[in-house]
Amino acid sequence: MSATDVKCPICGTVNRSLDLEETDGWMECEHCGNTVQIMKYVKTRRIPCYQMKDCQVLVPLPQK
Repeated sequence: MSATDVKCPICGTVNRSLDLEETDGWMECEHCGNTVQIMKYVKTRRIPCYQMKDCQVLVPLPQK
């Protein structure tokens, strides 16, 4: 657990001792109550994006 102090991007209040790794960067401000996600702690995955012009073979689904 690594607790950090984070400044709210909306109201500017410093929120102390937050474990943003556990919540994937999500925090709720103690002062204004807004919920934001700090992008530094977000775990992302790459998702392939296919273009129709790159798809050459189309296989029909079996009929039941």
